[in-house]
Amino acid sequence: MNATANTTANTTANANRTANRTANRTAKTSAIRTPLRKTAPLPRYATRILGAALAAAAYLACLPWDLRNRAETSGALNETSPVTTTGITLLAVSLVALAAYFGIRDRAAWTLLVVAAPPSTLLYVSFDTHPTQDAQVWPLAWAAFTLLFGVGTLVAVVVARRLTRDSV
Repeated sequence: MNATANTTANTTANANRTANRTANRTAKTSAIRTPLRKTAPLPRYATRILGAALAAAAYLACLPWDLRNRAETSGALNETSPVTTTGITLLAVSLVALAAYFGIRDRAAWTLLVVAAPPSTLLYVSFDTHPTQDAQVWPLAWAAFTLLFGVGTLVAVVVARRLTRDSV
């Protein structure tokens, strides 16, 4: 009789431990999945600032600061751009991941500000700090890339929300 009671008590204790571990895991993951509008102001804005910093860091890490074409060696006629396909791909993947995460947790307008605005601002500063050249096409290039950042962010938001809604 005691052996049966001990076995039952051990089984109950193990079940309680498992339930506690699951509850702890759920509490930890729900903190990073709850909508930002439902969190306190300090964590909400800290999360947004961290996201903007990550977007800016991704831009700075993946694209070189000086985007002007230049000769590979002095006196060469061929110009080259320091932008690589790998850098553009890594930047796109990083920004889409950030847009998906913030798209699920936050409103679309905030997601645009957090994800698309920092790279667009850094690109503007990069273009604006270059000395004047014969043809000033950088405002057009900046507008096109800003539009690309914004549309890409909004598409990632819509897809992420739709996938999240379908999985729940």
